[in-house]
Amino acid sequence: MTVEAHDPRSKKVQIADVLREEILTTPLPAGHRLASLRELADRFKVTTVTVGNALKVLADEGVIVSVPTRGYFVQSPPSADAAGQEASGLANRDEINAIHSEIQQLAARVAELEKRAQFPSSA
Repeated sequence: MTVEAHDPRSKKVQIADVLREEILTTPLPAGHRLASLRELADRFKVTTVTVGNALKVLADEGVIVSVPTRGYFVQSPPSADAAGQEASGLANRDEINAIHSEIQQLAARVAELEKRAQFPSSA
């Protein structure tokens, strides 16, 4: 899997979005160790620095936790008190994902129009 060059989101955001989706929809159990930086860099065909930045995004969100010299692990699920907030967060996440999808479609349309403008057909 590679990051999309025409995607308006940064590489780290694309990677964070993919990993977040995998963690939340699988769902991976709390304490599950994620692949190493090198393995993730190979998977996404980016540098380990880019993967580290993506993992920092997820750590800042509380999705994963970093344990120095051990790796990155899936964070424990939120407590029952936070269930209402989580439901609201999931609705927001669904809306965000829908907007990301629309942005990707628009970016593809813009790229196609730019290509046509550069190479007009001789009709």
